[in-house]
Amino acid sequence: MSSIKEYMHEVWSERDAEVSFLCPHCGHPASAWLKIPGDADEHTEEVSCLNNEDAHEWTVIIRHDENGYSAELEDDLEVDVSIDVGSNHYDEWEEPEPEPGAYGIFVGAMRDWNGNVSELSTMGGASSRNRMLFVTLYSILEAYLSDTIISAAMEDVSVQRKMLKLDGLKDKQISLETILDKPDIVKDMVKTTLQGLSFHKLGAINGICESSFGKPILPRDKDDRNLVMKSIDKRHDCVHRNGVDKDGTMHTDITRGYLETIGGVFEDIAETLENAIRDAQAKKFFEVLGPEGKKGS
Repeated sequence: MSSIKEYMHEVWSERDAEVSFLCPHCGHPASAWLKIPGDADEHTEEVSCLNNEDAHEWTVIIRHDENGYSAELEDDLEVDVSIDVGSNHYDEWEEPEPEPGAYGIFVGAMRDWNGNVSELSTMGGASSRNRMLFVTLYSILEAYLSDTIISAAMEDVSVQRKMLKLDGLKDKQISLETILDKPDIVKDMVKTTLQGLSFHKLGAINGICESSFGKPILPRDKDDRNLVMKSIDKRHDCVHRNGVDKDGTMHTDITRGYLETIGGVFEDIAETLENAIRDAQAKKFFEVLGPEGKKGS
C-alpha cells in the first residue's frame, strides 16, 4: 500500500548523473548521461568512449555515501572519473502549477521564435546559433505539452483514469485508510507522475495523448514523422554534447531550412493536441446532456 509521500519518494529516487572520463586505452573522451538509483550505495553502468573507429566499453562503478557521489572504472582505478549528479529530492523543490492559456503562450512564443530564425540563423547547418534556436524550439514545445497535458488531467477524472495505465501507476495499490485521509491522492499521484516525464521524448508523449485524448499528435506524413523522431536524439546531442553525436560527429544539418520545417511541424503537433483535447471535452459535454439535449437525461 502506498501513501502519496511514499509514492513521490519512489518517483524521485532515480537521479540523472553525467559521467565523463578519458578512455585509458585510446585517450578519447567518454561521456554518458545515466539514470542511477538515488538511494543505492553502489551502482554499475557500461560507458563507451567516443572513438569513431574503435570504441572501448568500460564498467563505471558509482558509489554513494554520506559525502555524496563518486565514480571509478572497475578495470582501471587510476583513471579520473567525474560525476555530476542532479538533485531530485521532491521536498527540495516544488514543481510550479501548469500555466493557464498554454496554447496562447505557445503561439506567441513561436511567433517570436520564427522572427529570431529569420534574424539570427545562418544558412549553414553547423552554426551554434542554429543549435541554440533548435534547442529553444524544443523548450517551447515541451512547456506547451507539459502545461496542457497536466492541466487537462487535473480537470478531468476520466483523463486521470486513462492515465492510471502509465508506468509507475498501473501497479499501485492504496489503502482505504489512506484514501480517507487524502481523498485527492490519486489525482496527486497522476500529477506527480506527469511532472516526472521528459516531454521532449515525443514518441512516449504521443502514446499518452492517443490513449488519453483519443488522437496521436505525431504527424501522419511519414517524412514529417521521421523528421520529428530523428530530432529527439539531435536535441540530446545539442544540449549535452554541444552538437556532437555519440560517435563524435558534429551535426551539420541544422540549417535555416531545417529550423523552418521542423518549427512548422511542431506548430502542427501543438494544434493537433489542442484540437484533440477540445474534441474530447465537447464529446463528454454532449454525453452528459444525453440524447434529449438535457443534462442527466
